[in-house]
Amino acid sequence: MNLLKTIVLAVVVLLGFNPISAAMRGMNREPDSLTLKEAFKDKFFIGTALNLDQIWERDSKAVAVVKKQFNSIVAENCMKSMFLQPQEGQFYFKDADRFVAFGEQNKMQVIGHTLIWHSQTPAWFFVDKKGKDVPREVLIERMRKHIQTVVSRYKGRVFGWDVVNEAILDNGEWRKSKFYQIIGPEFIQLAFQFAHEADPNAELYYNDYSTAIPEKRKGIMAMVQQVKAAGGHISGVGMQEHNALDNPSLEEVEKTILGFADLGVKVMVTEMDISVLPHVRPNMGAEIGERYAYSKETNPYEKGLPPGKMAELGKRYVAFFNLYLKHQDKISRVTLWGVGDGDSWKNGWPIPGRTDYPLLFDRHYQPKPFVKDIIALTQKKKVIKKMNKSKYLYPRDYMADPSAHVFENKIYIYPSHDRESGIPENDNGDHFDMQDYHVFSLEDVQDEVFDHGKVLDVKDIPWSGRQLWDSDVTEKDGKYYMYFSMKDKNDIFRLGVALADKPYGPFIPQDDPIKGSYSIDPCAFKDEDGSYYLYFGGIWGGQLQFYRNNKIVVPNELPKADEPALTPKVVKISTDMLEFSEQPRDLVILDKNGMALRQGDTEKRFFEASWMHKYKDKYYFSYSTGDSHLICYAIGDNPYGPFTYQGVILSPVVGWTTHHSILEFKGKWYLFYHDSVPSGGKTWLRSMKVVEIEYDEDGHIKPIHGLSS
Repeated sequence: MNLLKTIVLAVVVLLGFNPISAAMRGMNREPDSLTLKEAFKDKFFIGTALNLDQIWERDSKAVAVVKKQFNSIVAENCMKSMFLQPQEGQFYFKDADRFVAFGEQNKMQVIGHTLIWHSQTPAWFFVDKKGKDVPREVLIERMRKHIQTVVSRYKGRVFGWDVVNEAILDNGEWRKSKFYQIIGPEFIQLAFQFAHEADPNAELYYNDYSTAIPEKRKGIMAMVQQVKAAGGHISGVGMQEHNALDNPSLEEVEKTILGFADLGVKVMVTEMDISVLPHVRPNMGAEIGERYAYSKETNPYEKGLPPGKMAELGKRYVAFFNLYLKHQDKISRVTLWGVGDGDSWKNGWPIPGRTDYPLLFDRHYQPKPFVKDIIALTQKKKVIKKMNKSKYLYPRDYMADPSAHVFENKIYIYPSHDRESGIPENDNGDHFDMQDYHVFSLEDVQDEVFDHGKVLDVKDIPWSGRQLWDSDVTEKDGKYYMYFSMKDKNDIFRLGVALADKPYGPFIPQDDPIKGSYSIDPCAFKDEDGSYYLYFGGIWGGQLQFYRNNKIVVPNELPKADEPALTPKVVKISTDMLEFSEQPRDLVILDKNGMALRQGDTEKRFFEASWMHKYKDKYYFSYSTGDSHLICYAIGDNPYGPFTYQGVILSPVVGWTTHHSILEFKGKWYLFYHDSVPSGGKTWLRSMKVVEIEYDEDGHIKPIHGLSS
């Protein structure tokens, strides 16, 4: 046996085959060798809907595909109320039990579909023995009994439930279903309440089609907000995604993903298919009751799908999956509505007798040519080229003071929102009269920035006076904390805190400013030991000269030119992230001789715009020199300092080189800042930019020329 092994090994070596390198190659497999569930393992669940032949494993070819390709399943029909409780009090669980067992045996995520739906609900649900509508309290009790009987039976076994299906019309209005007519809109809140009571750990979803129609999207979002405000436990919103080759637009689908995510819920694709057949009417959704007469013209591919049309279908599927991958931080599952084309409900809807090709696998359960292209999307790695020139991030409006961070594997930017206030320009900065904050995000520095919209307005802040200046955001335990500077009702700058569940807000402000806070330009820094620090301060309009030892002094003047310069402040943040845990300290910046910088040294001393980052275990404090228009930096060994001045990061630009931020993303370092070129030099109308920065072998930042970068 050992001799045989030796001979075999010698042969494979002679033939140029290295078993070790082959194994290594297998770790980075080609798309053809990957299954869907392997490819999307770290992205989102990939699921399919099962019919009874598949649930009972009578369709062996389909079952083989399900087990190989998918890690999430949903029952196409057998868990709907007309099948589970065809007569009042008479429950039929045989098929549903088998469905759940199938998922458990194959270690799949099991989704229950659907508890409350205007369609496929048995007629007895709504009427009494005389055929008249039952009273409100009777329908509520029937709904409660059905939901809790079903959900409690599978408690701890079904991962999530489509609790309510299709309650909003395409125009955004409530569907006038029997549930709505008898109970009113509260039926949705009650349905989620009953389901949560039956299984507090199950995820609970609202599910609907045509969610990319703006009016319908708004209606769904308003409904979800109402239910959540009333204490309803909605975990996610499902986009059914019954699509066509030319409808809906990817842009509207993306708006839906972002809009639903802004509600603070998970987003999922629940019933995906793409029809290749002609439309019956524009914006055809998935209203199961619609039916139209058959004609040969509406069934053009009865004998098979032409290669050109298959390519068109593939391009459409790849585009959708590319969008889902872009927002994988928000999307938890993508489920195809059926395994193979022959299983699809689209063959008989809305015109019976048609032949459609809407799924990833054909009628023989073979993958379509483009499945490998979908899988290949997960294997792509972007190569970020060096930025030789700076880039404006949002030319459509004036945004300044960009504080940038990496959250959820993308860059989020928190700028001030400049506006033309009409206030005369002065040294106190009254003309910088910002009133709200937006949040922007980038998948990649080279990509187009996305505006998540307004997330905090001055009128929403209880203690507000005016001038919503620079802000910064940090994260702790899944919560996001925005620290912002604003004048209170006495025209004194304070620092405030606003909270959000997502990095893109919305942010809810605390009722009062941080006790003991003052001045402007907060920078929130999280150290590697889990401690959080706030750096702040700004002279002139930033009012830092008003204070000595954290108290207002009179007269409130700047030091003389030969006296030590005013310093920025540093303070550790409390464990709840809402207060200072200590008195703010001076952050001292020294020259190369160990002497504190002087107030007259205007090209080195601190003026405003604190920022902190770490590079190779050193703390880098960067700041603006204000009236001398430089961004400089100093290096220290701990977050409190002292820091030693090192040099200039950015020389003057058009406007003031003030607020900025520095971050690392995908192995490269970037400076975010602003200038006033687009506004023609108006210093109060600034546009945010980004440029790559580099460090030399000694850890020094290579300076950037502001006017030519």
